[in-house]
Amino acid sequence: MTISDVTAGPVSPTEREIARQLGSSLNRRVVIPESGAAPSDGASRAEVLSVPVFDDGTAVAIIEIDLGDGSALTANEFEAVDAASALVRMARRRTSGSSRADRESVMTHLLDADESVRREAYARALRQRWVHRDAGTVVRAVLIDAAVTEVERIAFGRHLAHLRPVPAHFIALEAGMVVLVGQPSDGDLTDELLREATRRGLRILGIGSASPATGDGDLRRAADEAAIAASLAAALPQFHPSVDASELGGWRLLATASADPGALRIISPAAQFLYSQTDDSQRLTVETYLDVGANVVAACQILFLHRTTLYYRLDRMPPVVKDALDDGVKRSTLHLALKLIRLWESTGRL
Repeated sequence: MTISDVTAGPVSPTEREIARQLGSSLNRRVVIPESGAAPSDGASRAEVLSVPVFDDGTAVAIIEIDLGDGSALTANEFEAVDAASALVRMARRRTSGSSRADRESVMTHLLDADESVRREAYARALRQRWVHRDAGTVVRAVLIDAAVTEVERIAFGRHLAHLRPVPAHFIALEAGMVVLVGQPSDGDLTDELLREATRRGLRILGIGSASPATGDGDLRRAADEAAIAASLAAALPQFHPSVDASELGGWRLLATASADPGALRIISPAAQFLYSQTDDSQRLTVETYLDVGANVVAACQILFLHRTTLYYRLDRMPPVVKDALDDGVKRSTLHLALKLIRLWESTGRL
């Protein structure tokens, strides 16, 4: 996954795919019969656990789980079944075009593709005090290893509503990220998320957070910022494992740049030269030197060099690099271009 993917909308799985994913999580055969279809006869009824999927008090579907040897489901497995039920319920609602005002429906509509639906859901959630305005609400995006199924991701996300003292409510699954909404946390919610993921055998790659800006009519922008922050937390050691969008600084700008190594020749010929070298010692020297604001003493401490050695290295740089270091705008552009290269490398775009 690249940072350019993080604002992609959710792709809803079919019921057949939901059954396949749940079966993979449970290591059991799972069937979701189509509406009006007779129950599956692939196993004796004594060996099949039939789980009704309710919507507004009415059973709208059945999830059939082949128990095989008859062993009972574990607590985590029941959470996976609950997640699959939620996916089926949402799929049936989309098919029928129905809408609900219950908490689950409103929360999942907070990131709907239709702006009017998002705004209506946000307004209702504010009235119900399920979310709060501006910094009173935090959207968190949790980037999880791609090997984890959607059912497992959603089971993880739905479980987090039970966290205390600060719950985190699941609202969407987007671009492989579990998107949560909650209040600011005085404690370290990141540690709770990491512990719960470890307990379930899931690997969290990065966590990003953001709050809606004053005047925002929905949570779309906050969710997008949180997703970018999560990708940067996964890609850059200084932000791992969790970072708020407000702490990204210039990295937020760089995250929006398209990966085009050929453009470096125009943007910063000096950066293009340093990137093209097989030996990256020159690039590391210049990048470190610029990172500390051209402070020779600080650069020497980081590079473990004598001051004379650093001066010698800088003096032996090719003319295109020396020219950039001697010009204010070119020097700033070189620094940003080197960071852009670093970001592209970390996210697999170079």
